[in-house]
Amino acid sequence: MKGLLLRQGGFAEKAESLDTHIDRPGDYLELAEFPKPKLAPGQVLIKMRRATINPSDIAFVRGVYGQPRVEGKPAGFEGVGVVVDAGPGLYGNFLKGRRVGFYVTPDGSGTWAEYAVTQAMLALPLKKGVADRDAAGLVVNPVTAVAMLDLVKPGEAFVFSAAASQLGKLMAGLAKDQGKRMIALVRREAPVAMLKDLGAAYALNETDADYEADLASILEKEKPVVFLDAVAGGRSAQTHTMMGDRARWVIYGRLDDSPAEILDPGAMIFKRKMIEGFWTTDWAAKTSFVQKMRVFNEVQNRFRDGRWKTDVSVELPLEQAIDRLPQALAQPDGKVQIVMPDG
Repeated sequence: MKGLLLRQGGFAEKAESLDTHIDRPGDYLELAEFPKPKLAPGQVLIKMRRATINPSDIAFVRGVYGQPRVEGKPAGFEGVGVVVDAGPGLYGNFLKGRRVGFYVTPDGSGTWAEYAVTQAMLALPLKKGVADRDAAGLVVNPVTAVAMLDLVKPGEAFVFSAAASQLGKLMAGLAKDQGKRMIALVRREAPVAMLKDLGAAYALNETDADYEADLASILEKEKPVVFLDAVAGGRSAQTHTMMGDRARWVIYGRLDDSPAEILDPGAMIFKRKMIEGFWTTDWAAKTSFVQKMRVFNEVQNRFRDGRWKTDVSVELPLEQAIDRLPQALAQPDGKVQIVMPDG
């Protein structure tokens, strides 16, 4: 078996941002053979077809994610493939021969390889009509979109940063369908019209001269109480400060490694504002099986009927991934996917 194996274990000594920046992938990864993993009860072995590269993957490879690296194991959190073997357990054996979209648990083996291992309960049998390019990214962004949007009450508005991302595109249509008004924040003019077309109620370019005045006007009108934020820098702190009573700053990424100061500590007391984190892994661990199945079913249906789609900017063969990864990740729009020979 061949894969992109981690060259280092544990965490990085210095905390950095959680962005997709990685100049020298060869410092962290090597293309090498690895032995077939032994399957524990409840695990499945999956022959890979495609794997999506997310910011969380790059943060993990660099050692700045919330999960320690294991030297010599393949990287990669999610992908699509066919279950070819299973450890003891009814559900795992039921999945044999089935195409699944899945997320790798810490005790598994990553998706940037010819074969991957995960818990059977995180391998989702795919419906007909769900394309591999969508199934390869079925969990991290789509499930996060559904789960985080549950924090917003029907009929309310919410603020969403870094909205030009794949997650932002998914969120725009989902919010519109649920009657929730998305205030999308981006750093370029190009995505503004696209996000409005997808369903965002507002889309603001942070580089515009009138940005702060426009945002203040919208916040005054809509009075959102949830700020879903992947940036977490000084700009985000300012946005939270501009919001009204009981505003929740929900941080799920750290694209900006500049300090995020609490500009008005008194607001945490007297306006009952809050700062909290959201991690999809934690959500999955705490959420009931029935609720997870509801979310997974909704995600698949949206891809199958065309309401959602995955924009793929670059497809990388496994053996070329290390050399081409920096250039691929520099593309401003769309996902990068690693494609196996059978993918």
